[in-house]
Amino acid sequence: MLENFVTSFMMLFIVLDPVGISPYVAALTAKLDKRARTGVIRLAVISAGVLLLSFVFAGVIIFEILGIETGEFKIAAGLMLLVYAMADLFEIPIGFKSEGRSESIAIFPLATPLLAGPGSVATVLYIREVYGTSIAVASAVANLVVAYPILLSSILIVAKLGRHGALLINKFMSLIMVAFAISVIREGMQNLGMVT
Repeated sequence: MLENFVTSFMMLFIVLDPVGISPYVAALTAKLDKRARTGVIRLAVISAGVLLLSFVFAGVIIFEILGIETGEFKIAAGLMLLVYAMADLFEIPIGFKSEGRSESIAIFPLATPLLAGPGSVATVLYIREVYGTSIAVASAVANLVVAYPILLSSILIVAKLGRHGALLINKFMSLIMVAFAISVIREGMQNLGMVT
């Protein structure tokens, strides 16, 4: 049980990548004072949590209604993760841009797609399918609890790491995500008997 939790936690942590998104958070909240920045980040983390947990619980119903098998989902999730990881690795713009008020920044782009984007949603659904609902919920909650202070420290982290250091971490995480996506696709194909 503990091993499954640690594995799923690390899986989701790599996809959420709170250190890697720190430059975005710092840029989006740079003009806010400390209190406003804290409020925006708190709302973003809570909103992302609600979104991820909704997918964990609603995913079961959706799968049953649509008749989606585990192997099929693994392939779809792996492909989605692969696309987003490759896009991030090669800096292909498929993401977001928000110039709205500080209240809306918390929802878009911080809560989604930065935190609860397609990659993290696909990952929690994958974790639920492989390890069960309780592990998926625990790993999602634990990751967001860990992400909160990291995001609060985003401006400090970027200052300490420097632009190149933050970029290096982001690219490393993207490369790990590519490898993970390939393993998920292979596992899904094995489940469907497409490969041995």
